Amino acid sequence: MEQGKVRVGIVGCGKVAGNHLKAFECVDGVGVVCLYDVRRNAARALAAQSGAKVAKSLDEMVRSWDLDAVSICTPPAMHLESAAPFLEAGIAVYCEKPLEVDLPRALEFARAVRASRSIFMMGFNHRFHGPIVELRKLIQSGVLGDAILFRNIFSGWLSIRGNHRAQKEISGGGCLIDHGSHSIDLFRHLVGEPTHVQAFAATVRQRVGVEDFGMVHLAVEGRKFGEITTSYSVPCTGNWVEWHGDRGSAFVSYWNKGRPDLEYVIAGQDAVVVDCSAHDPNRGVNAMRHFIGCVRSGTRPAIGVEDGVAAMRIADAIYRSARSGRRVSLASPSRLSHRRKP
Repeated sequence: MEQGKVRVGIVGCGKVAGNHLKAFECVDGVGVVCLYDVRRNAARALAAQSGAKVAKSLDEMVRSWDLDAVSICTPPAMHLESAAPFLEAGIAVYCEKPLEVDLPRALEFARAVRASRSIFMMGFNHRFHGPIVELRKLIQSGVLGDAILFRNIFSGWLSIRGNHRAQKEISGGGCLIDHGSHSIDLFRHLVGEPTHVQAFAATVRQRVGVEDFGMVHLAVEGRKFGEITTSYSVPCTGNWVEWHGDRGSAFVSYWNKGRPDLEYVIAGQDAVVVDCSAHDPNRGVNAMRHFIGCVRSGTRPAIGVEDGVAAMRIADAIYRSARSGRRVSLASPSRLSHRRKP
């Protein structure tokens, strides 16, 4: 496309859409020109913050606003139906996580993306968190050695009663598929494709129909391991990513008081603090800069629909394990790669 202003629309006007709006406003040469939500009041409220116009329908957004890109911020069960008109029109799509409400719908979504000529980016924005970017560089440099253990906790207090997150048919589940999707993607990004999972899910504090606490153990061919903890109901915990190798360990702190953003230690040496100041502290802004750069250049984003489907396959296995109380096997990375070939 030409190097003029990139015209963007947002579908779904809740809290997440507000975050997307602020992120787009930080990217040079981008204008959010129209919004749509089935809840007209929500769309009008977000329009009042942005100066964007409220569209009457998805069809109007496609036909009348000359859009270059759209951001899908609806609840997961509406992701495919919200994105489909834009994919058919060849408009670039950024989609919030998880890809859809369950694996069959995610696979259907992936087919629609592959059949289109649209740029598509999955909203796993933790890959663009500065300390995670620098951690991946450390891993790739070999300074920490080969991966042995990944540990991650994303937790806090979030009341979900009356929220779409509490309705499984709309959200796909509770914390394990909500911010747990980010955890799954980070394991894939920093360790590899799991071959086995074992999970626990519970509703421990909130009277809702989905889990508000979950734990997952992951393994890659019995050689690399992971532990993910996620909850809506543990108010005073910090948020962390740990990566332990056979030469050293690294620790990412998500704004935990008194701790550096990223530090690592090699056996027998003092800890080293890594400077992450070159990155915008807002990972959402970093993700949108990448997305808009791809829209301008016509290149494929770093995180595509295949990543969304892979995370959904793992989430599906996690829920099957939590229901059965047993370890669940996934296809090996080589078999997954083979399946993606035409």
